[in-house]
Amino acid sequence: MPSGAQVTRESERRTTFHRENVLGTSFSLTVVGVDEAEATRLEGVVLAEVERLRAIFSTWDAESELSRLNALPWQERKDLPLSPELAHVLKLARLWRLTSGGAFDGYLGALHDLWREAGRSGEAPDPAALQELVDGIKSGVGFRLSKRGDGQVLSCTRAGRFDLGGIAKGYAVNRGIEVLLEAAPDLSGALLELGGDLRVVGACRVDLRAPWVIDVADPRDPADNSPPLARISLRGQAVASSGGYARPLRVGGRARGQILDPKRGEPAEGVLGATAVAGDALTADALATALCVLEPEAGLRLAASTHAECAIVDASGAVHTSPGWAKLLSTGSVEPWPAGYRVELAFELVDSTPEARFKRHGVAAWVEDEAGQRVRLLALWFKRGELKHLKGLDAFWEDAWLGSGGGDDPRALRTWTRASRAPGRYTLAWDGRDDDGRLVPRGSYRVRVDINREKGPPSGRERHTVATLELTCGAAPAEVSADDQPELRAVSATYGPRQ
Repeated sequence: MPSGAQVTRESERRTTFHRENVLGTSFSLTVVGVDEAEATRLEGVVLAEVERLRAIFSTWDAESELSRLNALPWQERKDLPLSPELAHVLKLARLWRLTSGGAFDGYLGALHDLWREAGRSGEAPDPAALQELVDGIKSGVGFRLSKRGDGQVLSCTRAGRFDLGGIAKGYAVNRGIEVLLEAAPDLSGALLELGGDLRVVGACRVDLRAPWVIDVADPRDPADNSPPLARISLRGQAVASSGGYARPLRVGGRARGQILDPKRGEPAEGVLGATAVAGDALTADALATALCVLEPEAGLRLAASTHAECAIVDASGAVHTSPGWAKLLSTGSVEPWPAGYRVELAFELVDSTPEARFKRHGVAAWVEDEAGQRVRLLALWFKRGELKHLKGLDAFWEDAWLGSGGGDDPRALRTWTRASRAPGRYTLAWDGRDDDGRLVPRGSYRVRVDINREKGPPSGRERHTVATLELTCGAAPAEVSADDQPELRAVSATYGPRQ
């Protein structure tokens, strides 16, 4: 095993590797579903990719592509060919500068150098030198990218140096996960972390649809063994945290954060720290940095615009969270259901009588997790020839199909459809597995029923009815029921040993 590596076997077919000084920070990789020899091979694949990217993005290695670019006088950076990776990240850095209103900026290398020197000397930067850099930052992005042949070329339009620390690490995490899945497409799950930025795929247990549970450091008390700000559950997501509490600079007799406000040229001090959860690590990385610069209200708006969730701790210690943050909080378990347990859903449709006939009847029943993602489709009763009307099941279509990653063409659901049922009393069973056949862990789930009657009683108009049951599937049996509605009665869900 190479020097600096630490391997732990946390359970059968789950291997975790820990290293230090990878990309200048800590490295952790967990792979699920393979033996230790295969896990070791996969770690090598990921490390090779991270090392390849280090040779592109490192600001500490004088021979990296970015360092060689920064070493040129800015006037000589004209029509310079770039590697695809550097061109891609610079393009995204420029986009994030615009999206964040300047809170994120990848062309602040000279400003960072000024404050690092201040940290070494203990003296505040020269005001004139600081103002000159701020004026340059305010004048524009500072560089442009142009297409040339099959690649991209760079031209700088003002003085400055690139520092991509707030985005390149997230890019490396994304690429590490991508090469991992290319090398082992059937992997049950994986977690890759670089310096606190991490991304997860799949499940944290073999044959169990269990989320990855992550502790979020509290910026008010960031010691490694302090209680976390929150414990969150991630599925196919990424998380990144930023804050001035990490690697502070000692300037003028007091600690100053290393995250700089581009508009003022000073360390950002209105926010102690921020955590962002997004669909990929680069987005989470850049967003977490921007959230430490913006006022909390503006940061929440930025998170919403990027379809991300976040928690922001301001300088007073108050915590500001996005609307969906609460859904990420971990309340479940990574243990499977007790042996023999299952859920039975019972419901009754309104009776059909000569006075209360209807032309068409559609039913969807499904289970979703606390985040609102569909776990299991229990039933979809619809005539195949009438799938065009399926969108009439509003809750199912929006939440259980589109909201869970389905396309907007109902024909993709043909494999789940069957002829409409006559009205009456029905029972559906859920065996604790998801749509892919994996066991789900203990926790809270929502069992939902959506029905739609065309030309139903009593008015002859379309009638749409939805029932939602909150059910705890834990160590003990449980039962819940829903209020009767004109079109749907006696709805209940029972969790426990099979009767």
